[in-house]
Amino acid sequence: MSKLTFNIVEIPKGESKQELLLEPADLDLSPYNFVAGNIIFDLYRTRHFIRVDYSIEADVELRCDRSLEKFIYPIATSYDIIFKTDVKEETEDEDGAVRKFDFTSNTFNIEDEVKGSVFLEIPMQKLHPKYKDDEGNYKEFEARSFGNKENQESGEKIDPRWEELKKLKD
Repeated sequence: MSKLTFNIVEIPKGESKQELLLEPADLDLSPYNFVAGNIIFDLYRTRHFIRVDYSIEADVELRCDRSLEKFIYPIATSYDIIFKTDVKEETEDEDGAVRKFDFTSNTFNIEDEVKGSVFLEIPMQKLHPKYKDDEGNYKEFEARSFGNKENQESGEKIDPRWEELKKLKD
């Protein structure tokens, strides 16, 4: 059973709090590597619904888009899920979700929600922290080109096959 699967009878009625340490095997974030994390659950259970509000602080290993070096990226996020029996349609947004729940199963799993909230915190452009200045802004970098620059500037033909391909195009 996953660490992120809860048994209803183990959750006390009313408000409760739980803390859980996550290890790399507990959360599969392919293609990224989950290093470790701490998740705090605020649970509220009644006869009609269960509210799970969690905040997570975790470390994910990313690969820099610029240098291909691996680095650890810290993530901090929170999310709110409400499990109810009388939900006609499940809803979800960036702050929380309302899920339909069948109390006869006696368990619910929030692994997908935890994965989703962690994935949303991973930046699109993954740059190593060494490319940041003292204020946290990314430093400018020098663009480099490869090959013989003189041939490109003089207009000299690099490969005669390109001319033949252009003729086929016309």
